[in-house]
Amino acid sequence: MHRASLISFAALSLFALSACNNAKPEAAEVPSADAKTTAETSPPPASAEALKSLSSEQQAAVRAMIRDTLIANPEILLEAQRSFEAKQERVMNEKVAQSFIELKRDFADLSFGPANAKVTVIEFFDYKCGYCHAANDWVWNLMETRRDVRVIFKELPILSPNSNVAARAAIASHKQGKYKDFHRALMTARGDLGIDQVMQIASTIGIDVERLRTDMAKAEVEAQVVGVREQATRLGINGTPGFVINGKLVTGFSKEQLEAAIATAGVDAPTGKAAPSKG
Repeated sequence: MHRASLISFAALSLFALSACNNAKPEAAEVPSADAKTTAETSPPPASAEALKSLSSEQQAAVRAMIRDTLIANPEILLEAQRSFEAKQERVMNEKVAQSFIELKRDFADLSFGPANAKVTVIEFFDYKCGYCHAANDWVWNLMETRRDVRVIFKELPILSPNSNVAARAAIASHKQGKYKDFHRALMTARGDLGIDQVMQIASTIGIDVERLRTDMAKAEVEAQVVGVREQATRLGINGTPGFVINGKLVTGFSKEQLEAAIATAGVDAPTGKAAPSKG
């Protein structure tokens, strides 16, 4: 619940209590579970009008009571914030779980590992993202050591124009069978990753640079970049890295959270026919 909603709801509650003190007692209606949920997530629309109906002295008293309550119990705000964040996380995970099969079947993506792997790890990343760099060794080790894991890369260049340059070059390098090596080189590189540096890196791993420049400009590369960005927007992924592990979303790089997600990946995971490996 937002702070303003909390205060508005508290104001109405205090007003109701005040009114009850001056009114004839009546039987209280027990709110249903749905009504409780609504009250917890949004302020009653009549709250502002109810407050206006009070005299200026009464309004001042209500505000003072709210202020004193929050000062004496600041944990109320922390509890509300935690509740709001938990709700947002649940909503995001529901969207991810519903889209998981579609994400796995996206044939435009680059994937490595068995097509029938027990665990699918999907990474949304940006080559200019420091946290993506930090996660790179973990992802790479996963591909090299786990035969039961399939890794799918989703290029999400959102941090700078050079992010877009690097992403397009990486996607285009797949036509020369060099995506995996190029991805590793770009993810471990330091510098601005402008076009000159990206081409220099490509050259060092045996990529035909002129062909790469041509392939980068093709419509299919643009379509893939746009498509992944749209997927991320639908799922609520607005930062990198973002991992989807068998339908569970893990934002940012936390090795402990990622390992825990993999350890429980076979439990109630969405099922469906997987796309073939491109590794």
